[in-house]
Amino acid sequence: MPDDASPRLSFADAGPLLIAGPLTLDRFADESPVRESPGGGVLYSARTAEAFGIRPLVLTKVNREPLLFEHAWVDGERRLRLEHAPRSPIRAGDVPDGWPEPRTILLCPLIPGDLDVASFLDRWPGVRVGLLAQGLQRRRLDDGSVRVVGAPSPVLLGAARAHVTICLAQDEVARWSPGALTRLASRAERVIVTEGSAGARVIDADGSESRIEAVPAQSVDSTGAGDVFAAAFILGLRAGVMVAGRLAAAAAACEVETLGPAPLPPLAQIAARAGVAL
Repeated sequence: MPDDASPRLSFADAGPLLIAGPLTLDRFADESPVRESPGGGVLYSARTAEAFGIRPLVLTKVNREPLLFEHAWVDGERRLRLEHAPRSPIRAGDVPDGWPEPRTILLCPLIPGDLDVASFLDRWPGVRVGLLAQGLQRRRLDDGSVRVVGAPSPVLLGAARAHVTICLAQDEVARWSPGALTRLASRAERVIVTEGSAGARVIDADGSESRIEAVPAQSVDSTGAGDVFAAAFILGLRAGVMVAGRLAAAAAACEVETLGPAPLPPLAQIAARAGVAL
């Protein structure tokens, strides 16, 4: 029998877990001294899986020059500039022979063309997928600056399938036309829109909408919080949508209270902060 300190609810059956996407180097140009830190949705998702007691299979690609994002705050908004772009996308065919078939997949594109999302969805059409879709809603200008496009991209629309939960941030959907989110959700399993300290919205395929309240936190660094929220939500779905949302909010709160992609607390601590009994 497990002792009282052991979680009674395990998320290990979410594995084998495949996480695919590029690693990055994040440079925070407006900090003194300038700080550089590894980053990317794939890294923050792997940290989340670790906290949930899951050892993920991580598929990434290392270039001679790392994919480097420069972050700066301008008029209260985060601005990104991309110095080095990947030369070729990561594809499902890059998965090594001998890896087990995944039961859960987290796809973490950062810019268009760095991850062939469709190849993963076509190869595993019945597997639960969480798509951290920020990279599908960006475009790179000639000077390297990164901008958010004002409507669902064709690649995002093509990725909206019945087994896919799409995760976006409020600033990535702010300029969409009325009804665009609902139409996107109707093609997917659901769409999640994170709203920082305001929590998150969940739009289901049938058009119903619910809210996930944020867990109060003393914010030190918000980088990666949306990725942690999305990964925790997908991994927590085996306990139901409401539990998944509470765990995701608590995991994101833990993330913003640390600098960079530090390890998250164990699942028992995240659950206690979420008010979830394990």
